[in-house]
Amino acid sequence: RCRGGLRDLLKALEVLELLCVNLLLAPWRKEIRSLKTFTGNFVYYVQSVLPDDIVKTVLEKIGYIATTATEFSLVRKRNNEETKQTAFGIFLARIECETILEMTNEEKHGNLEKTVQKRSQMHWHHRNKDKEDQTPQREDSENLENKENSKPPLCLAAQQQPSANSDTSLEAAQDLKIE
Repeated sequence: RCRGGLRDLLKALEVLELLCVNLLLAPWRKEIRSLKTFTGNFVYYVQSVLPDDIVKTVLEKIGYIATTATEFSLVRKRNNEETKQTAFGIFLARIECETILEMTNEEKHGNLEKTVQKRSQMHWHHRNKDKEDQTPQREDSENLENKENSKPPLCLAAQQQPSANSDTSLEAAQDLKIE
């Protein structure tokens, strides 16, 4: 039963993602400027799966405003960046649903709850590993910065010499070797 719900969520996310993509690619098209919530795809795939407040929030994030009880329209200038970010978030959620379904199907007696827990543990493990991997890099980069800051770069070395005689400064700059 849970797998069916996850498949329904996957389809709802696909419809919302397609809506975002169409909005980004062809915002001038008449059929994209207005979204009727009584159409088959919207009723069967989105409204039957997601709560109304979530649907409304997602549609508002991508630029739609509820103009009637059954219609959303693009009435204001939308933020392209926010639409892209929302579309990407929906895409990631859809991919995660697909991955969980695949993991559940691979197991002989796939238990969705165990699969989700396993997937969650994988995310935490990778997250903690990334933090551990970044710590030495930060220290190394800080040490490198401190070493670099202790002696001036070659291009500044010639400028920092006294400029009493510009010919001498130029000769000193030419004599510097590139490390």
